[in-house]
Amino acid sequence: SNGDDSSMDPLDELLLPLVDESVRRQVLVRTAEAKGDYETLDELDRVKSRRQIAKENYKIAKDEGKDDLADMWEKEAEFLGTLRADVTQDEGSYSSYMDRDEWYERTRQKIS
Repeated sequence: SNGDDSSMDPLDELLLPLVDESVRRQVLVRTAEAKGDYETLDELDRVKSRRQIAKENYKIAKDEGKDDLADMWEKEAEFLGTLRADVTQDEGSYSSYMDRDEWYERTRQKIS
């Protein structure tokens, strides 16, 4: 970076579409915060995936020393990630028919 956190460097801009959606979201949030872009921050908060919410709940529980709860949220985030056809794509940016069915996968895991 060039020391100005209000914009991404060119390499970040090139790589961002290729990384995990939760990592991409964190970078976009940091960039919007640095710019004071509250409209983008509101939008990013509004369109969080369930996997992102589970990851954030994991971090909160871990920070509060609630290890059992943190483990549960971590497993949930991992499970939700396994449902996704491509975790580098934002949720809803491609046909949901490409993802695994949540009910089927939860039932399959209980049986096996």
